[in-house]
Amino acid sequence: MKLRLDTPSRRISFAVGVSFLVHALALWGPNIQLPQFKSSLPPLVAKLEALPAAPAKPKRKTAAPKPAPEPAPQAEEQPQPPQDAAQAASAPVATSVPAETETLASEADNEVERPPLPKRAQLTFGVNKGIGGLRVGKAVHTLEIDDGHYILHAVTQTVGLARLFKSYELTQYSSGSYGKHGLQPDQFFEQRKDKLTTLRYTAEFDHAAQVARFTTGNEVVLPPDTLDILSVMYQFPPMAHTEMVAVSVSNGRKIERYEFEIDTEEEIDTPLGRLLTVRLHKMHAPNEEGLDIWLAREYRLFPVKMRFIEKNGEVTGEAVITDIRVSEEEGVRSDAVN
Repeated sequence: MKLRLDTPSRRISFAVGVSFLVHALALWGPNIQLPQFKSSLPPLVAKLEALPAAPAKPKRKTAAPKPAPEPAPQAEEQPQPPQDAAQAASAPVATSVPAETETLASEADNEVERPPLPKRAQLTFGVNKGIGGLRVGKAVHTLEIDDGHYILHAVTQTVGLARLFKSYELTQYSSGSYGKHGLQPDQFFEQRKDKLTTLRYTAEFDHAAQVARFTTGNEVVLPPDTLDILSVMYQFPPMAHTEMVAVSVSNGRKIERYEFEIDTEEEIDTPLGRLLTVRLHKMHAPNEEGLDIWLAREYRLFPVKMRFIEKNGEVTGEAVITDIRVSEEEGVRSDAVN
């Protein structure tokens, strides 16, 4: 039997029949599930999140010298200030009053809470040659936090015409715990790859034994709160009000003590607009490499600019933020970190 559609009426009847069959299958047929694809992270909505500060302490007033009192059988009890006065003394200092010398919160003081990290985030940077020079590369950082564990992954590579002259790719990976004190790396991996060579370095941090082990075969004492060169950008020590802070940082081959000078009020221009930032300037000798990091105060203290300085003092490149995407959820912290 052959299906003949040689007349317009037959063609119309056939189309109506097919349409009816399709709608019947859609209404009463089996439920067909289409594959679900994970959507990309939405753009981060900028929210003004001022840098956390330690509670201000009242200044002690120096009393004028008084003549020695005559001996008395019992010392008089000093009157206690009224409750209103005590509350007024502990209130934050007005903006018109000069701030006291800024210092990092110590263990004896109340620790300054840093903004919580999101469950997932992706940051994209444009890499320029020198200061504001030609665009030569791109860097993508991704962060994932799940049940008290974090993974940071960063890939930097040359792009465009620069890739024709020099193909280069830097891959960095940091993983560990995300607890009440923030990120604590357990492992750091770095791979540098060009057309001729590929170099790989791995560092493992054994916090129980307080030992850091490297693929080079070296083992060194692991200082408390050691970070790696990637996690330090997302996990800087709490800053109450400070001018200088020291951090132990590993580059996958060794652990160094970095001292950073801090400026909490620097504004920079980026493709995302003008941002108020905290600038971290690594103090270095003339024959040492330098590093500057800018953390955005409106963007959860995320890194939004990095500057790399060679041993001869030359600025070899800058990475400037071009896009930030995050989930709305906050990463769950574990109490495993001491």
